Amino acid sequence: MAPGKVLYPSIFVVDSKMKPPPLPPKPGCRQRKDVIQTLLVILVCVALCGLAVEACFIYHLFTSKENSKEHAVTPKQKPLGEMKPSKPTAQLTTGQVPVNGVLLWHENHQSILYHVKHKANEGKLIIEKEGYYSVYSKINFKEDNIIFSHSVLWETHRYVGKEILLLQSSRLHPKLPRLRTIDNSYLSGVFHLYKGDAVFVRVKNGTLVLSNAAENYFGVFMV
Repeated sequence: MAPGKVLYPSIFVVDSKMKPPPLPPKPGCRQRKDVIQTLLVILVCVALCGLAVEACFIYHLFTSKENSKEHAVTPKQKPLGEMKPSKPTAQLTTGQVPVNGVLLWHENHQSILYHVKHKANEGKLIIEKEGYYSVYSKINFKEDNIIFSHSVLWETHRYVGKEILLLQSSRLHPKLPRLRTIDNSYLSGVFHLYKGDAVFVRVKNGTLVLSNAAENYFGVFMV
């Protein structure tokens, strides 16, 4: 120490409230934090997408139900007697005057036409499906001392231009002094008919036929 100089020791002031400086983050922790943040963002996006899809599904389901209610046809209860037959069937009644002996038939609320056509101006039933059919006819007529003939005939493309007699009934009443009475003729039989075939009814002395439609009918049905 040099003579004549007074040396004082160095004094350091320490602030007890000061915190030590933060340590630099470790490289591994920083990477994990970035990964976690990325995963959280992905999960949030997936959740939002799921909510959007669910909302779209609910909206579609709701609108489809509303549309189905608007376009749905309420089934009407069928009146009694309108149940469809299980097989081709036809039945007609008549009150018309025969044309050239051929009876013409009415189509009304009592008529049945199911897979069988009716040629009204010719009095014919046209078969639409091949099979075995029961063919029947009933005619009420007045007895008048003359022959009354009732027959069912068949037309088919297999025999062009030729009528085939299927059923026939003839009545001859002798000339006896008695009051005019009422009689009926009923014909029925089963026949194999082809698609396009026609059956019809013919009478002789058709002026004797009674016009009561409920008593005169003609029909077919598949057996």
